[in-house]
Amino acid sequence: MSSRSRALILAFALVGLGFATASTWVHYKVVTDPTYMSPCDISAAFNCSQVYLSRFGSIAGVPVALGGVFWFALVTLVAAFARPTDRESVAAGYLFALSTIGLAAILYLGYASFMVLHTGCVLCIGTYVCVIGIFVLSSLSRSISMMALPLRLARDIRDAVARPVALVLALLLVGGTASLVAFFPKEGTAATQAAATAASAAPVSGDARAQFESAWAQQPRVDLGVPADGASVIVVKFNDYMCPMCRIKEAEYKPIFDRFEASNPGKVKLVLKDWPWNSTCNFNASGTIPGHEAACDAAAAARMARDRGKTQEMVDWLFANQGTTPANVRQAAARILGVTDFDREYALKLPQIRMDIADGGVLNIKGTPTYFVNGVLLPNAGLDASYFELAIALELKRPAK
Repeated sequence: MSSRSRALILAFALVGLGFATASTWVHYKVVTDPTYMSPCDISAAFNCSQVYLSRFGSIAGVPVALGGVFWFALVTLVAAFARPTDRESVAAGYLFALSTIGLAAILYLGYASFMVLHTGCVLCIGTYVCVIGIFVLSSLSRSISMMALPLRLARDIRDAVARPVALVLALLLVGGTASLVAFFPKEGTAATQAAATAASAAPVSGDARAQFESAWAQQPRVDLGVPADGASVIVVKFNDYMCPMCRIKEAEYKPIFDRFEASNPGKVKLVLKDWPWNSTCNFNASGTIPGHEAACDAAAAARMARDRGKTQEMVDWLFANQGTTPANVRQAAARILGVTDFDREYALKLPQIRMDIADGGVLNIKGTPTYFVNGVLLPNAGLDASYFELAIALELKRPAK
C-alpha cells in the first residue's frame, strides 16, 4: 500500500467518522428533545429524523450511526498505525476485510432507506461515499490473501498492542463505544419521556408575536363537526401510531395541554382521529407504507384501551414500538388490556376507524400528524411548541360565536 493510498484511506476514514458522529448526535437529539428539528431534514425525500426513527435506524436499541462511529474509528486506527514496511500490505488486507463488511452494511441500509422508506439521509449518504472510497482504495492496495489473515490475526493484534499509544487508543475506542451503547437513551423509555415532558415552550414575544397574531387572524377555518362539550378550543389530530413524527409531536405538545388543563380546566379539548398509512383499513391510502404494517391494528388497540381506561399504557407501548408487526400489537393488547378476542373487537372498531378516515379524505389529509386548532389547519406536521401554545392562547381569548 503506497503512502498516497494510505493517506487517502485515512482521509476517508476521518471524514466518515465526522459524518457518523454527526449522525449519532442528531439521533440522540431526536430521541431526547421533541422540539429538535434536524438541519438535515430537508424535505420528505431527504429526512434524517425519519430514517433514524425507523426500524432500520437502530439494532436492539443501539443506533446504527454509533456502529458507524466504531467502524470508522477502527479503520482510522489501522490506517494510522500501518508501518511503511512490507507489513503495510497486511494492513491493507485488514482494511479491505473491514471495508467489505462496511460495504455490505451500507448496501443494505441504502436499500432500506431509498427502496423501503423512500427517504434519504444526507449524513448517511456521506458515510456511504466514504465506505466506498475505503473499499476501492484498499482493494487496489492489498497484496495478501484474505485466507491468510485469520492465521495472522492474533499475532498482529499482539504486535499492535505492544505499542503503548496504539494500546491506549484501542482501549479508548472499545471502552468509549461500550459506554455510549450502555448509556444511549432508548426511544420510548422513561428518560426519553421525561426529557419530552420537561421541554417547555419558550414564549413568543415582540415582533414575532405580533406577526403571528396577524397571520393567525387571517387563516381560513373549516367546520370539523366535532362537539365542543364545553371547550373553547378544539384541537383535532389525525394520527398514525406507527408514524415517528406523530410520536414526537405527542411528546412535544403534551406539556402544553397539561398546562392549559391546569389554568383553564376543560377549555381545551384534544380529539384524536385515526389515519393509518395502511390500505388494509385506510381506503385513501394507495398501499402500506413500510413500517406501518401494524398501523390498523394499532389504531384498533388504542380504541380498545380507551374502553378499558388504559389509553396511556397502550399508546406508550405503541409509540415505543413503532415499526412492529400486527402479531406483536395483538400480543401487547392481550398483555396490557386483557383482550382475549382481538379479531372480534377489531371488527367492532374498524367502522369507527374508517369514519375518521372518511373525515380525513374530505379534508384532503396528505400526511401525519395533521393538526387543526378550532378549524385552522396547522402547517408542516404542526407548529413549533411556542407557536402552538400561542395559537391556543389566542383561541381562548377569541370571542365566542
